[in-house]
Amino acid sequence: MASVLNISISGKDASQRLLKVLEEGQVVRVGRTAKQGWEIPWDKMISRDHADVSLVNGGLKVQCLPQAQNPVIYCGKPVREATVTINEWFQIGGTTFHISSRAERSEKKPVESAPQQVEFCPEENTEGTERAYSAADLRKVSFGNSDRQMELLEQLPEKISGSHSDDDLGAMLSQLLLEAIPNALAVAVAHFDETELPADVSQIDQFPKPLSMRVQTRENFEGRFVPSRRMILKCLKTQSSVVHVFESAGGESQFTMNEGLGWAFCSPIKAESGKGWCLYVSGQGTPSGALIITEEDLLGDLRFTQLVAQFIGSIRQVRMLQEQKTQLSSFFSPKVIEGLTSGKSKESLSPSEREISVLFCDVRGFSKKAESLQGDLLTLLRSVSAALGVMAGGIVERDGAIADFQGDAALGFWGWPVELEEGAVPACRSALAIFRAFRQGVLQNDSLLYGFSIGMGIAHGRALAGQIGTNQQSKVGVFGPVVNQGSRLEGLTKQFGVPICVDEATADFAKRFLPPTEGRLRRLARVRPKGMDTAITVFALLPPLEEMPEITPEIISSHDSAVDAVISGNWPAAMELLQQIPDDDGPKKFLLDHMSEFDNAPPAGWDGAFSLASK
Repeated sequence: MASVLNISISGKDASQRLLKVLEEGQVVRVGRTAKQGWEIPWDKMISRDHADVSLVNGGLKVQCLPQAQNPVIYCGKPVREATVTINEWFQIGGTTFHISSRAERSEKKPVESAPQQVEFCPEENTEGTERAYSAADLRKVSFGNSDRQMELLEQLPEKISGSHSDDDLGAMLSQLLLEAIPNALAVAVAHFDETELPADVSQIDQFPKPLSMRVQTRENFEGRFVPSRRMILKCLKTQSSVVHVFESAGGESQFTMNEGLGWAFCSPIKAESGKGWCLYVSGQGTPSGALIITEEDLLGDLRFTQLVAQFIGSIRQVRMLQEQKTQLSSFFSPKVIEGLTSGKSKESLSPSEREISVLFCDVRGFSKKAESLQGDLLTLLRSVSAALGVMAGGIVERDGAIADFQGDAALGFWGWPVELEEGAVPACRSALAIFRAFRQGVLQNDSLLYGFSIGMGIAHGRALAGQIGTNQQSKVGVFGPVVNQGSRLEGLTKQFGVPICVDEATADFAKRFLPPTEGRLRRLARVRPKGMDTAITVFALLPPLEEMPEITPEIISSHDSAVDAVISGNWPAAMELLQQIPDDDGPKKFLLDHMSEFDNAPPAGWDGAFSLASK
């Protein structure tokens, strides 16, 4: 049972670090201005005198004082009193207190150095022996202190789960390595931007500052800890562990300590999530206490350090994928997420040119609903959320991706990262499902969708899809003329009086792969949307006959013949065919209105397409 505890205290900033020792029988006051105890001046959430801590039965007992405004957070719950055991932690405000046992068998006590005081060696020492080791090389070596090191490895997953930031992770790892390697005097856990590292040692003066650096040294270490830039660079570039044993000043064949440190080794963290990370350990002698050391004396501890790096890389990779999937689940289907996370994430997200189907959805009726619910804004918000939820669900459930929400509109797309054999058909199925949900909601007075309607446009063609944006801000999206065309088609639903408009490429896929029991097509007209020079043939995508019996096969056939007559310039025949269609039919009204603008006779130079004056 521990009679002495180490308490590592860390705030949100890298400079906010303390390492305290609590002995049995002590009662220590913790507070922002606790002059007779542990003063934590950086955290305003901690009262001037906040809590008393003491060592009870091998654990740390923390008890809030009556005047303390904020509770202690322990095991995720706010409490006023708790007993925290070894390798656990508690939090007050933004400050974390991590409890560990005192290593009684070693007189070398760890003490944390301020990260900003750490320097890199300005004149790289190239004297001595240096060698790189692969994981296969080190598997042939026995651990330096297997019992103790395996015990610490067992604690690693729990300690990682308690690390809420890269800085916390670095502090935990540096402390663990000092506990596991008795002859180590100084440890650094560093993270660099790999893209900023120089190409080779000849450019060492261009070595970048670390993105994060956590360092711990033992309190009996009196030298200056200057990690070798050259060794770190070689480690990260070769992705191998590197060992260096310094020669004595006289250049003798044996290797002794140099300026307080006789050796160092560095291991990379190998994983997509560990790029640019390394563990750096340095000391002065052998585990037996001898100052004369050879490279072979270090390999057992190097193997342990490399194994820790592999653990960290694997666990961080799993955590990164879990976080990615959690973040993506609102915008992508499980199938799409699998495609994004199964390979290298950066490559998966890189923009690529593909055959893409886009679906624009726009909710109508918001203004009227807002007016009717002006005294109940919460219900209005819930109604809009329900409408967006229907659109998002219709897209994601059919393996689409959501590129954007704009007010009460949504943009979905298909074809990236997974190419689909049926082309635009998944987008058609999604649009029909969304229309069906809105139509049912309109019929139910108590539905949050009551009073809303929906307009959708689907286009298919070449586009760039992936992570699109600037260095400062980016998002997963789609870019290209097909996006603009999809938006124009959504706008045309108002002019034609239909819920879904699609282009000719989408219609071709629907004719081949969408059976009439799922959806039908109706050719509407050939038009030139405002702002576009190219004419397009527009189709309406309709539900099956049993869901929309008012649009009969006869209506679709008569209208299709009328469109042919309009395009060919035989407008009298077109008008005669349109008489067979009910007067309240939207597409019929569109053709009659636009022909009447030219006195029901094709204008000079007629090419079969109406040029639209509005979107």
